[in-house]
Parts: sequence; structure tokens; C-alpha cells
Amino acid sequence: MIEFSKQKLSVLIEKINSAQNIAVITHTNPDGDTVGASLSIYKILLNMGKKVSVISPDTLPEFLECLPNVEAILTYETQKNDVKSILQNADLVFCMDFNASHRVGILTHQLDKVTAFKILIDHHLMPDENFFDLIFSFDESSSTSELLFHLLRESDLLKYFDSDIATCIYVGIMTDTGSFSFACNRKEVFETVARLVELGDINLKKIHDNIYNSFSESRLRFLGFCINEKLVVLHEYHAAYIWVSMEEMERFNVSEGDLEGVVNYALSIKGIVIAALLKERKNIIKMSFRSKDEFSVNSFAKENFDGGGHINAAGGKSSLTMQDTIEKLVSLLKGLNL
Repeated sequence: MIEFSKQKLSVLIEKINSAQNIAVITHTNPDGDTVGASLSIYKILLNMGKKVSVISPDTLPEFLECLPNVEAILTYETQKNDVKSILQNADLVFCMDFNASHRVGILTHQLDKVTAFKILIDHHLMPDENFFDLIFSFDESSSTSELLFHLLRESDLLKYFDSDIATCIYVGIMTDTGSFSFACNRKEVFETVARLVELGDINLKKIHDNIYNSFSESRLRFLGFCINEKLVVLHEYHAAYIWVSMEEMERFNVSEGDLEGVVNYALSIKGIVIAALLKERKNIIKMSFRSKDEFSVNSFAKENFDGGGHINAAGGKSSLTMQDTIEKLVSLLKGLNL
């Protein structure tokens, strides 16, 4: 059961009412949850008559371009001066779906300089309590979008609700649960979705098709390449991984967002308990981990790859070469005794 203290809710409303310039920030490599939650609070604030801007550190994946009001999002990667000006003048900042400032990637330095009151709405473990001024965090929530819906309800902000907000919150919940295949074993998740349909009159099938059945041909061909050529299965360790280079992504003309969900194909193999996706970037290897049952990839990523996240879904990074990172990963998998 998600509950909020009356004192925190009072501060939330007080800060919103007094704010003149509000910024909403997503995490780096934005996914459906951070974008859905950000656009939802953006529209709530807009409906309240507030001046509000949404900022993403980098470009959104193509499959999220169908979301209502997505055109309002400013991208720091390509609009640095505009974003800097907004953050300098902001008196209130909402941080959506990340638990520490480094999770905004190339925007970290700018966010660290912000003097405005910072409100965190997030469902990841161990939020940085020294950085944020007001924290709404519940790690058992399916998504930040679900958490946001409960927060809107308890703070009496649902009177500003509309179908755009319902759509964005639904996308956040749907994508962060793998279309309701994990992190959703709580009745509140489905009760929230029922309320979204009731309040927002949304078409769930149409939304699902827009997100999952609108990929580019290049993305589908890249997925086939990953499964056929880059998937390594270690049955003896109950593990599997996929690795991709920058050259391969360029060859197939795919972006970071096109890698969303690829790691789940490795995890879907019978007998596999942990899966990883290794993505080559300039001077770094980005990693995505997924697991089944009680094995915590949050702990695994935190202890070995400077990462973290949730029990069954986490991220990490490595400054080693791709080959050395793979060797380290395999060595660690060997020692797990799964």
C-alpha cells in the first residue's frame, strides 16, 4: 500500500502554488516510465496554469514519439543554452524516475548547480537524501508513473487530470512492467490501470499498438541480428548475454532507444536466471541486467558494475574494453552457483 505523510503532501502543494518557473527532468537514456511520468506531471502543472518545461538529457527513443505533448520536451544534447537558462531561472524542479543526480548523464553538472527546491518522485532503491529537498519514493511500486498517480490522488490534484495524463501514466506502467509481465504482482497496479481507463477514457489497445507495434524495419532487423549473431548462452551458469558494438548500431542505423527490451529475449530462454545486454559507447560499456525469481541484479550490478536499480531489473557500466568486460562478467557468473 502506497502511503504519503500529510506533512510531505502539504509541502508539495505549497511549493507548486508558490512556484513561478517549474522544470521537470527525465533520466538519461529516457524510457517509457521517466517520459510518461514527466509528461504527466507537466500536463497537471500546465492545467493548473503554471509555467513549466520538460527536459531530457538526450534524445527520446522513436517509439515514445506518439505520447501526447512529447513535442514540449527539450533535449539538453541539442538545446544546451535553452536548458541552461530554464534551470537557472527555475524555482522548483521535479526529478522523475531517478534516485541520484548522476542518473541524468550529461546533464549532471547543470543539475548539480541548481539552487531551486528539488522534488523527487521515484521508485528506485536508496534515493540520495542529501541531494533532494522533498522525496516521494516507494521501491515496491511497479513504476514511477504508478507512484505519481497515487500521489496525484492523495494530494487532491486529480481534478486537473485528463486523457493525455492517463495515456502517459499508462505507458509508464506498461513499459516498466514489460507489458505487465514483471514488477506488477500487486493488486494496486491493476486498480490504477482501471482508474486510468475510468478517468481518462483511454484506448488500451491503441496505446499498446503505438508503443509495441510501430518499430522501424531497421530496429527489427537489428533485433534479429542480436538474437542470431550476438546472443551467448551459458547454460551451465543459467545465464545469457548479448553484446553490441557502436559499429553494429551504426550499420543498422539504430539508436539507444532501439535497444529497449532486447535483454528480455536473453532472459526468456528456459533455464536462464540472469541475462545481460552490453552496449559499447565511447570510453564506456553500458550494461542492462534482468533476472528471474529472487536473484537480485540490483545487488549484482551495484557490487560489480557501479550500477543498481531493482531486484529483477538494473543497469551498470564498465570502463574496461568490451572483451575484458565480457570476461569479467563470465567470471562473476561462474561464481554465482545459480
